[in-house]
Amino acid sequence: MSLRLLGLLLTAAAAGLPAQGAVNTGRAAGSDAAIRIWSLTGSLRITAWTRDSVHVQGRVDPGAGRFGLGGTREALKLSVEPPVGREPDGVADLDIRVPARARLWIKSAAADIEVTLQGGTVEVTSVGGRVRLAGQAASAAVETLDGNVELALEGPLARVRTASGTIVVRGVLQELDAQTVSGPLLVGMEGSVHRVRLETVASEIAFKGDLDADGHLEAATHGGDIELRLPPRLAATWQLVSYVAAPVNELLPAALLRPGERKGEWVATTGDGRATVQVRTFKGRVVLKVRG
Repeated sequence: MSLRLLGLLLTAAAAGLPAQGAVNTGRAAGSDAAIRIWSLTGSLRITAWTRDSVHVQGRVDPGAGRFGLGGTREALKLSVEPPVGREPDGVADLDIRVPARARLWIKSAAADIEVTLQGGTVEVTSVGGRVRLAGQAASAAVETLDGNVELALEGPLARVRTASGTIVVRGVLQELDAQTVSGPLLVGMEGSVHRVRLETVASEIAFKGDLDADGHLEAATHGGDIELRLPPRLAATWQLVSYVAAPVNELLPAALLRPGERKGEWVATTGDGRATVQVRTFKGRVVLKVRG
């Protein structure tokens, strides 16, 4: 066999193997480019920077799949394509830099995902990996089956869904919608919130923050306690429902809190009553405390 033919055969064989080893590549991208990121295992660390480009560093195990980066300046896809016909045998650990206002779609099965934003948008879909979003986001959405989710964000809107994971939220948000099945919801906001909806089936809810003058807070759980830490000056219409006990009240003047028309309901009005607070638990307690 000639050396030339041997070289061609080796090149063809290598082309059929999944990408492996170190990754260090990049390409130009628009400041608000749409970027799709897909990797099933390992870790994804995504950081917004001021350059109009995407840069990727890291490592892809041979059995994790084939790394690829392609597309145009306005729409790019970055992926680790799994082996055909079998589950990945290995992990991909990638450190990715994206333009500041990039629009991100991220999908994974078990990778830990960490995103630091500078004004762009992000949507994450995962099965079991941990997800953490931080920085400034025009909008943020996370949906995961078993993974824990942490948001440390400043922005107008965030939505989170998980089945058994824990949701932890802090920062400055105007609207928050968070739901779990069996995981707790722990929220601590630094500023006033316009609208908050918190829902879990079998766990606890804890909210610490403040509401706009016409803000709305809704919290509901079937089997857990609901604890609210709010400023005593909050002017709101209160509707509190618990079928096991009267509210534990360390926040409202006792004379204002009175039984409602329905079983387990307690109501109150403070100030002009413009904001609304509605909480409901079937098997847990409602606890009101002063934000400190």
